Amino acid sequence: MAITARQIWAKTSFFQVDFEEDQQTNPGRFGRAFAYWLAEQFQARGETVQEVLPEDWGWCVMLTRKPYMLWVGCANRSGSIDEWGAFVAAEPGFLQRLFSWHDTRLTVDRIDQILHEIMQQIPGAGKIWIE
Repeated sequence: MAITARQIWAKTSFFQVDFEEDQQTNPGRFGRAFAYWLAEQFQARGETVQEVLPEDWGWCVMLTRKPYMLWVGCANRSGSIDEWGAFVAAEPGFLQRLFSWHDTRLTVDRIDQILHEIMQQIPGAGKIWIE
């Protein structure tokens, strides 16, 4: 079970879509350029980024896997190629959840704040909102 923060959305045509990238995700699900841009922005702020990988729901910017998985999920809004959303998730392992070894809320909140700052700086973003 992942602990997630709010979804932050931006309307912009800045991120180019390769219409074949959805072969790595699901039909109509894009965001590779957005994910790599987010990864660069997190690294520029001193955060570790282990990798960017496709998922069926979009793209995952994996920040760390230890002591628990901490990642940023991102994708286009269904049916749109100029609305982009992102959220932060932390996934402690089963035993960590069972014995409450790690409270991820402070880390999720910190990364969510950085994500919000990054989203405010997307070139050409005409609108930023939270859902």
